Amino acid sequence: MALSNELVDEIENIIGAIPSNVTSNSSVDDIYEVYLFTLVLLAAQREGAVIRLRNLDNTNPSKLHFRTSPGYIASQRRSYTYAEILFGSKPSLEAHVSIMVSGHSHVLHECDVCVLLQSEADFCRRSLDRVAPRSSKVILNIEAKFYTTPLSLGLGRSFLGLTTDLSSQGSFLVTNTSSSSIEKLLSYKKKSWEHNVKPNNQAELGRLIPSFQNIFKDFKAKN
Repeated sequence: MALSNELVDEIENIIGAIPSNVTSNSSVDDIYEVYLFTLVLLAAQREGAVIRLRNLDNTNPSKLHFRTSPGYIASQRRSYTYAEILFGSKPSLEAHVSIMVSGHSHVLHECDVCVLLQSEADFCRRSLDRVAPRSSKVILNIEAKFYTTPLSLGLGRSFLGLTTDLSSQGSFLVTNTSSSSIEKLLSYKKKSWEHNVKPNNQAELGRLIPSFQNIFKDFKAKN
């Protein structure tokens, strides 16, 4: 079975539906981002969260439609799907695919997968101008890299630069393949990364999903 089909099948297994615009015929990069989004939701569920899929108008989606290019969280271009993550009395969270986030420098950065405070997302949606969430309100972000060719060291250096401008509590570089040079660099710099992440790679998934759970565990403890 082609990897794109495996990814779509796993997305459906976790969230119970196939996004209308992310199918086995879509760009594998787009499918991979949604796949990692579902792994974040799985980690939140394992930490006791209630997950609710929502559309931009805060309705239950009859069809799931995820961003396939970076955009503002309040973009009206489509009624994009996101997830509410609810831990009882704790502040509500949201998970999004491919949104822009503002760093320390006020430069905008794309977050392939992002979990942030719902209060921050609501503020951005209420704004009359295009406003990006502040990275200080982000608790988890993923830089997703799906490649069929060898990864260049430049990707690792780019991720290091991203983490210096974002203040989210957990930044991860997640890839479907591996690169010894990138892994050496990020390990030396004590950054979070995981390689070879795809369905049925149990060792890698067995490290990555609990790493996401730890982010949620710490969030609950601090709030």
